[in-house]
Amino acid sequence: METKFFQPPEGQTTLVVLEQGVVRGFVLDASARWSLGRESVDNRPEITLQSSVASRRHGEFIQVDDQWFYYDRGSLNGTVYNGKKIHGGMNGRARPVMLQNGDVLRIDHSTAGRSDPRGVWMLFSTERISGEWVYFPLTGRSMVTIGRDESQCDLVQPLPYISARHAKLRNWNGNYEISDCGSKAGTWVNGMRIEGPVLLREKDRISICDCHFIFTGAGLIYNDRKMSVGGNRGSVVLEASIASKKVRQQSGLGMKELIRNIKLEIREGELAAFLGESGAGKSTLMNCLNGTERDGVKGTVFLCGEDFYQNYDRLKYIVGNVPQKNILHETLSVEEELKNAAILRLPGDTGRKAIRQQVDTTLQALNLEEKRHTLIRKLSGGEQKRVNIGIELVADRRVLCLDEPDAGLDPLAKKELFMTLRGLAHERGKSVLVIIHDVSEIDLFDKIVMMCKVDGVGRLAFAGTPEDGRNYFGVKNLSEAYNVIQRAPGRYIMEI
Repeated sequence: METKFFQPPEGQTTLVVLEQGVVRGFVLDASARWSLGRESVDNRPEITLQSSVASRRHGEFIQVDDQWFYYDRGSLNGTVYNGKKIHGGMNGRARPVMLQNGDVLRIDHSTAGRSDPRGVWMLFSTERISGEWVYFPLTGRSMVTIGRDESQCDLVQPLPYISARHAKLRNWNGNYEISDCGSKAGTWVNGMRIEGPVLLREKDRISICDCHFIFTGAGLIYNDRKMSVGGNRGSVVLEASIASKKVRQQSGLGMKELIRNIKLEIREGELAAFLGESGAGKSTLMNCLNGTERDGVKGTVFLCGEDFYQNYDRLKYIVGNVPQKNILHETLSVEEELKNAAILRLPGDTGRKAIRQQVDTTLQALNLEEKRHTLIRKLSGGEQKRVNIGIELVADRRVLCLDEPDAGLDPLAKKELFMTLRGLAHERGKSVLVIIHDVSEIDLFDKIVMMCKVDGVGRLAFAGTPEDGRNYFGVKNLSEAYNVIQRAPGRYIMEI
């Protein structure tokens, strides 16, 4: 039976406890000592267990100097830490073990290599989680298929970029192996893309794009995206700490620095405007965030809590880049254009019905339903811009990056475009990043990212709400901020 699990608060340390098919979660407060064991009249631990193989005073979690530790309190059956039994130390207690994100602890009778079904399985986690965690038991199943299509799969993640039948687990004499089903996005085990069957061991982490499954030996704990429509609204999706971005000089001699010391967060459901004079580094920063300019970057960019650059080939399917120039076919209708885009961007096994649903959803989101059968060449400039956005939106990207989509539009068309983008962010949970110059409709945006150029290098001048930006620069209209920065650019640098 699948059991629903909570969504932990962002940035909190959590302990996931799996016992008797039930998943529970505990947010570990650093101010407390978290005892672990069976409850009795004279013993009421913070984490209560039911298993008969757990002692009443089994173990304890404690934080010392910003580091979490676990120690076994001399329990009868001990604790298995990352596959190794913790041995007793002085006074019947084992030495504390230092905990890191992803560590697995077990309590059972069995050897370290195989878990006891009566035992307790625990995951220590410090990472952000998208979706709600559930437990999927593997016992008694010879094969389990993971994918998008619930009619073909046992374990379903209904995301367009996941194949209908994406991966499968097969039981071989009590051991499970996983293989990819020829998917477009691939299947990854412990950070490595698999090319053939791979034998799974306890604590192995299976990843498909931004979905994760943890193998427990007897089942999978995974973040179920069906239970969290729209994701964890307001959570940090993109987090950048870029010390420098350099490219080679056109002469081939030496390097040129483009941006320096950028610290920035973009949240789910947030519409962010990137502002600044020409050459201030707006496009460079945007391309660092969307992963198209990774070379020469000193620093990190995290997407959905993971290192984006290190996991680019897996995570790139959730980021869409919309260029300034329309990439449309004027002789096609709007529906035909989006259908072709869906065929190119979605997994190869996406059926006609699913493609039609994605096109319909995209037309609705972009307010283009009435233009479904209109030829591209007969659309207004603003309508063409929206279709251009639809090229990426039809693949349901979580993050959309747009380079001056308002270029060449009249004031009314600009406002309509920005209202559409605001709807994608606020109503559909997309993180939308937009490079703009005209700030006449800036209050439609949740955040502004103002860049400035100091000694030829792009620097971050401000990141926050439009209202806070006006107060920061001491202006009534943000268009005046350009002049304020030019008079004293070094004054407004935000250091990290």
